[in-house]
Order: sequence, then C-alpha cells, then structure tokens
Amino acid sequence: MNRETTCCFTGPRPLRLPENGNESSPEILSLKRDIRSAVFDAYYEGFRFFMSGMAEGFDLFAAETVLEMKEDFDGICLVAVLPCSDSKSRHSAAITSRIEKILSRADFVFSVSENYFSGCELIRNRYMVDHSSRIIGYYNGLSNGTAHCWKYALEKGLETVNLYESKF
Repeated sequence: MNRETTCCFTGPRPLRLPENGNESSPEILSLKRDIRSAVFDAYYEGFRFFMSGMAEGFDLFAAETVLEMKEDFDGICLVAVLPCSDSKSRHSAAITSRIEKILSRADFVFSVSENYFSGCELIRNRYMVDHSSRIIGYYNGLSNGTAHCWKYALEKGLETVNLYESKF
C-alpha cells in the first residue's frame, strides 16, 4: 500500500446525513450511488486501496461499496482503520454485526489504539489522511469529526471529492 494509490473516506454519522441516514430513502440511495461512482473513478485513475474509519453512517456505506466492487474490480482493497480495538462494542448490536461482517471481508484491518480514549478518532483520521493522496467525503461545512478530517486533508494537499457539493 502506498500513498499514491490510496484513498480515504470521511463523512458524518447518520444523524448528520440526509433523512437521518435512512438507507431506504431516495437521498441515501443516491448518496450510495455517488460513493460507488467516486470509487469507480478513483479505481480507473489508479487507486487500489480505500481506507474506511468504520464509523456508523458514511464510513460504513463506503466500506460496503468497496466490498461490493471487489467482485468486479481486480486489486481493489478495503483497509478498515478502527480508532480502537474495542470500538465495535460502542455500537448497537445491529451496527456491531454490520461492522464485524465488513471486517471479516476487509483486506487489512488495524486499530490505532487498543482501548478507547478521547481523541482516538482524531488520530485515526489523521492516520488515514497521512497515508492517502485523495479523500472522498460528504462534508457539509458543519463542525465535527468530518470537518477536522476534511480540513486536515486540505492542509496535507490531498485531492478532494466532496459528494455533498455534488448535490448542490
């Protein structure tokens, strides 16, 4: 895995997505198509490694998209970057099951910390940006983890693909 062929994702959790992240809503179905299109474009531009921070919402949508595309795109890899080893236990049973399913199919899985601590998500985001040359995100300008990741990516000079802006 090298920086030039690695892309990372950032985006909000469900409550900051359209329709509160309702996956059967037309808005989220459209967002998932946009993610697939952005990954498709990146793949054809030479990207092979796609890092997801595995947070509920946009990150999981992106990870599942990469896994779906593995069937048709040679060499595409999902890199799951957890903020901490026990992060799965911080979710509902349904989300934990979803994360475990993704992790079982990911090409690479690692955690930036063994246990949760305040700021471990920030370290996870910085790791992903530091090891990528492009970021695909859904950044709506609100101040949150996505904003910090997006701004850090801009500071580091990553190419950006903002799926939020493509809607407006």
